[in-house]
Amino acid sequence: MIDYKLKYQVSIFLNASELDATSKNIGDMMSVFSDKGFIPNTFQEISSLNPKPQNRFALQSPNREWHINFGYNRIDIEKNPVGVKGENLGNLNDFCDDVKDIANRILSKFPKKGNRLSLVTRVLLDEMPEKTLDEIYNRLFNSPQIYNENPPFEWNWRVVSHLDKEIQETNETFNVITTLNRISAQVREGNSVSSLDRVELNLDVNTIPQNNEYRFDYSKIESFLELMKQWHNELETETLNFITIKDE
Repeated sequence: MIDYKLKYQVSIFLNASELDATSKNIGDMMSVFSDKGFIPNTFQEISSLNPKPQNRFALQSPNREWHINFGYNRIDIEKNPVGVKGENLGNLNDFCDDVKDIANRILSKFPKKGNRLSLVTRVLLDEMPEKTLDEIYNRLFNSPQIYNENPPFEWNWRVVSHLDKEIQETNETFNVITTLNRISAQVREGNSVSSLDRVELNLDVNTIPQNNEYRFDYSKIESFLELMKQWHNELETETLNFITIKDE
């Protein structure tokens, strides 16, 4: 049911203020990933913790598949599409294993603990007939009469819940966010441009910001990623099953 894979991202929230864009910091991280051929670049960041623009740096693979962003208070590890449909993203389990390796390298050189963790994925579902798209809308929404009589061609559905899970026998409360959007877009492949009318599924699982204790060392990050392998796949499957319209 998933046709396009748009993004996988894990974020480790931590105090990385000293990992600014100095030659030494960039050189140290380049040496950590010397076998990957990553290319460094710099950017300016304004955060809620520090409104003054800060020079930060990122590492990315030559084909832009991997991107590691060293922000003031977070490190984002992203895997992005190389081809149009993002076949290179592969399955989430393999991505989590790759992130374990990346996080281990970073934290071995920069031994810090995080106070929040998150996993975000974005995909586009298979093309569907207009009738099916309208039926999915009706399943998700209880709308005013005007929209029942004139089915919308764009919509956004978002829900957030708190769920408790254990990481190494410690209870953690998570924000679990599911977003379904009907979107229209144009996709360029070579010299051709095609129009898309699809449902986009975004899943975001993150520990709540109210607990700001710096408690996530590498071992707990590894356990979080193992938990996400199962939990994310269950959430994705349950969501897709809920919106699947079966022929009567």
